[in-house]
Amino acid sequence: MHRTSTWTCRARDSLLLLAIIPSLLGAQANARGGAKQQGAAASQADANGIRVGDAVEVLTGFGWTPAKVLAISGNSYRVMTNGIAVTKDYPSEVRRVGGLTARDHAAGQYVLGDNVQVHVQGQWMNGKVVATSGNEYQVAVSGNRTTWAGPENLRPGVAPASPAAPKAGAPPRPGMVSCAGKIEGRYATTGSAMGSFTIRFRSGTATMTDAGGNDEVFECWTAGDRIILRQPSHPNMDMSIDINDDGSLQTPIGEIRKKGS
Repeated sequence: MHRTSTWTCRARDSLLLLAIIPSLLGAQANARGGAKQQGAAASQADANGIRVGDAVEVLTGFGWTPAKVLAISGNSYRVMTNGIAVTKDYPSEVRRVGGLTARDHAAGQYVLGDNVQVHVQGQWMNGKVVATSGNEYQVAVSGNRTTWAGPENLRPGVAPASPAAPKAGAPPRPGMVSCAGKIEGRYATTGSAMGSFTIRFRSGTATMTDAGGNDEVFECWTAGDRIILRQPSHPNMDMSIDINDDGSLQTPIGEIRKKGS
């Protein structure tokens, strides 16, 4: 009788275990699924383009300080900075590392070098951010002036257009003409502390050869007692040469005289 009772209990326990196992497996699967969903949610950027785990900068009493995002709740971010977990709000206290987005600019965030427009005395002026202090920005504007402004007086600007490079064959100054037929031949130094060099004038061009045998070719223009050597690709590096009364040429690196045709 006792043995039969034992078998009955064992059978009942086995059936109970068989009934419980599917539930346990289902709970484990649900837990794994929930963890995956949480991981996926954490890897997705929020409306501000920031993710959990991102490196950001947060505004503290020491200025903008590196931090790492631990959790996100709307525009509030739990971050770790200098070993301390704190909560900071976007956009006044949190900004991304690296290039800012159009959303960041619209929210009033800028960094050094950004082209902006600043509202000064009732008008918008083009400028560039040259310094920051918290959420205040120093902007350089025309006339060698600077002004400080908050986000409410700033908006994104555009980079100033680069001046067009001069066209080949265009004189550097009004009234100048090609050296062709006017300055011709080979000119060289007769002794210079800066080293020897040669300029060969041919049909409106000038080929300069330094002591190492390296050549550079320039356009040659002249007017009165002045010669200008120009490379159109480097318009800010013109070489100005004076024509002396005796026909020699006074260059920035010494006098040269005609040595041959």
